[in-house]
Amino acid sequence: MTTPVLEGALLAGVVDRLTSPDYPAFEAQLRSSGYCSRPVRLQGRVDVCDGYGRRRQVWTTDGEPDGLLRKACGNRREAVCGPCAERYRRDAYHLIAAGLSGGKGVPDTVSGHPALFATLTAPSFGLVHAHLLGPDGKPLRCHPRRDRPVCEHGNPLSCSRVHGPDDPCLGEPLCPECFDYEGAVIWNNLLGELWRRSTIYLPRKLAAITDMTQKRLRELVRVSYVKVSEYQNRGLVHLHTVIRLDKRMPDYRNDEIRPPDKRFTSELLEQALRATVKDVKVDLPDELGVGVVRWGKQLDVQQLPTDEERRRPASYLAKYTTKSTEQAGGLLHRIDRSEVEHVGVREHTRRYLETSFELDDRVSDAIAADPLPAPPPRGPRPAPASHRYPNELVLRVVQAMSSDERVLIRLHIGDEHVGQITRRTKDGLVLDSGLEVPVAEVCAITAAPLQPAKRDPRDRRLAACAHTFGYRGHCLTKSRRFSVRLKDLRQARADHVRDELRANGDQKERDLAQTAPERRVTRFEFVGIGHLTTADAYLAAQAAARAREHRELAREALYDHRNRRREDRCDTTQDQTRTV
Repeated sequence: MTTPVLEGALLAGVVDRLTSPDYPAFEAQLRSSGYCSRPVRLQGRVDVCDGYGRRRQVWTTDGEPDGLLRKACGNRREAVCGPCAERYRRDAYHLIAAGLSGGKGVPDTVSGHPALFATLTAPSFGLVHAHLLGPDGKPLRCHPRRDRPVCEHGNPLSCSRVHGPDDPCLGEPLCPECFDYEGAVIWNNLLGELWRRSTIYLPRKLAAITDMTQKRLRELVRVSYVKVSEYQNRGLVHLHTVIRLDKRMPDYRNDEIRPPDKRFTSELLEQALRATVKDVKVDLPDELGVGVVRWGKQLDVQQLPTDEERRRPASYLAKYTTKSTEQAGGLLHRIDRSEVEHVGVREHTRRYLETSFELDDRVSDAIAADPLPAPPPRGPRPAPASHRYPNELVLRVVQAMSSDERVLIRLHIGDEHVGQITRRTKDGLVLDSGLEVPVAEVCAITAAPLQPAKRDPRDRRLAACAHTFGYRGHCLTKSRRFSVRLKDLRQARADHVRDELRANGDQKERDLAQTAPERRVTRFEFVGIGHLTTADAYLAAQAAARAREHRELAREALYDHRNRRREDRCDTTQDQTRTV
């Protein structure tokens, strides 16, 4: 990002902000939002309920700088918000590293489990310009051909240029008419199903190689993984994945992670993975035509026997979690059909967008020609029950539990909870979300709002995912038992901030941090996104750069400290050996 020149109106705005009496509060908001480059601006207040229906206001945005609360946008894409993407990248690194080397609740013994780092690619849908490197690391010519063949459309199928890594023509087809855009969009769209079937085939291949039944294999070993998607310059997605073998534990100890039997090695896992990639396939839905989807021929597999080799994939995968279609010249937002002809993208990307909408029309026509049977009509909705009539309230609870009905529970303080009542306790009701609602705080129970009609499972959402070239998946997914969840990492960070406020905050912050969450009543409304002035954006960017530099210096100091301790231990051991 280019830093603007500090002069003129920008200089005056920076001076005004720095000399304003509320600048320390403004700086604290920047710090609490992680120096977000496009913070969400909110207005509102926080009240505390004493349990008897009386509220007391403890905080409001009226006394904050500009009368606003700035909250981090939380966008993971580096092209949208660098500071928030950096935080997401660090969380992703800890998630992946914990599954490879332990930590964050994962035992350190996981570093001895068989593990692979694999890259699964897409097949070829036509020749494209590429940045190629030889075995010695020197760049090679793109597609040199002595006979210089020409396709049926009159375009040459050779290129003798040496493309740089930033050449804008990288990924573009040598002949746009020969490139199979339809096949590329369909492959991206079915990539999630292809990966799902690969996770099914992999244990089967392990069972076949070890000469045991699939049932017996499932009793002995469990396959865990984490995968990250990356867009190639040509617009196709390929997957970087880390696969690990664990011992299968009984259901009551399913959360434990133990090493598998010694017969299950990294070599065995690699053999099964290569066989899986070769054999797995997905048949195209009838709405998209006839054919199959397979993995590409290029498959890179690396075994991870040591801790040093396990840290490298964690950093590599975490880096790509902040990337999106910008590497392929795509868009970072959804696009409407009417905008395709006018959006500022290269022609290669425009063809992807047009093909996505054309395929969506084909699927929509097929669904309209053969619609699903209409759902049965809904019965009458039960009447609401109020706390004023306790017997009716109890009968309403019994009725909802007997029919698995989704209900809306409104509390005296104004909060509302929607879900199914799974069981009753001595003093409350437990919803399917795990939340227990005290009966004494229930004001009324009514039928939950009607849910929208379910989407037809044959709908591939190609129009909604046109900006992602048809890909429907998330950038980072993992199996349940691989490692810690992002939710847990964020909750640990929130708990740390709360503890810091209790220890070092002012009296108002300490009181608010010590108040139970169910007693806090928050009312905020959205005002806008982004900084109010260019001067505020400049100060946030400079503060983010300083924070990044401090983190790098701290990381280097910690690395040097660990190396010195390791060298001291080695010297001490050698001295003891000489003495003996």
